[in-house]
Amino acid sequence: MEMNKMRNMTAFVLLTLITDCALADDLIIEPDSWSFPEVIEYARKISPNNIEGKPFNRFGLVYLSQELATLQLSALSALELQKYADIVTHAYPDAVAKQLPEQCDSWPLEYFNETSVAGIAYISLHATNSSTRDRTTKCLAAIQNNFAKIGR
Repeated sequence: MEMNKMRNMTAFVLLTLITDCALADDLIIEPDSWSFPEVIEYARKISPNNIEGKPFNRFGLVYLSQELATLQLSALSALELQKYADIVTHAYPDAVAKQLPEQCDSWPLEYFNETSVAGIAYISLHATNSSTRDRTTKCLAAIQNNFAKIGR
């Protein structure tokens, strides 16, 4: 009798954990507005600093465009790239991921700048949804492969 209670309790706990994980994968936090500059201010409430702890500026960036332009996008790891992601990506990685193309390798490289590639790296590491992390990891690899072909 006691063994049946333990099995039932174990089954209940496992089912609860699985359900909670499934619900967490479906929960995507989005800003109240995607309009600039409001989206920056919404994001600032959640994530005032980048992954390194540096504060975002009023445009939602940490690094100047001159520094970003020197990045060798094809050579940096996701861990290295993530620090260049913008404030909105830090605050809403899963929501930003919904705006990415399904097949990144077929999109022209002109669609991606340093900050967007860094954002994809950040999402690949920090999205709450595991399928989003997997998809953006593949996306980052495809984009970096394309940048490597042109020596960038």
